Amino acid sequence: MEQKENQFRQLIERYAADVLWLVERLIPQREDAEDVAQDVFVAVYENLERFDETKASFRTWLMRIAYYTAIKRLRDKGKVSFVEMEEEPLDVVAEDVTDELLSEAPPNRKTLLEQAVRLLSEADQLLLMLYYYHDKSVREIAYITGHKESYLHSRFQWLRKKLCTIIIKLEKDGKKH
Repeated sequence: MEQKENQFRQLIERYAADVLWLVERLIPQREDAEDVAQDVFVAVYENLERFDETKASFRTWLMRIAYYTAIKRLRDKGKVSFVEMEEEPLDVVAEDVTDELLSEAPPNRKTLLEQAVRLLSEADQLLLMLYYYHDKSVREIAYITGHKESYLHSRFQWLRKKLCTIIIKLEKDGKKH
């Protein structure tokens, strides 16, 4: 029994930061996020025998549990509105313009891109963070979030255009001042 407890303690020490990072993207209140993170590790402990390494890595499986535990908490509190990702109509932005706006260009572009990302919903920010900063594949993100890969591919295309639309607006607003 003591060996199992030590292994579980090591598991928590190794993955606590990852779990808390994901949960805080959905539940920004630190105390609530920490409570959810504890719930995640309880769920992992209770379901360890269900882990199937042929479906995902352990970290990806753990992130899936964290994602769904956070979503469940939001639903229980009646705060699930942003989880359902909506696609609002966007101004048509040509693909070459999109590539130019999102590439390394003027020094202020990185700042504008960071501002644009902060204007997205928490769910969309999480998708971008998983893909670009945590190097998760679309397949892994699909496993974590329960979305189909085809949906995520189109979502990432939509997000690129959304970011460009926001950047263009921010640049126009900046020139007015």
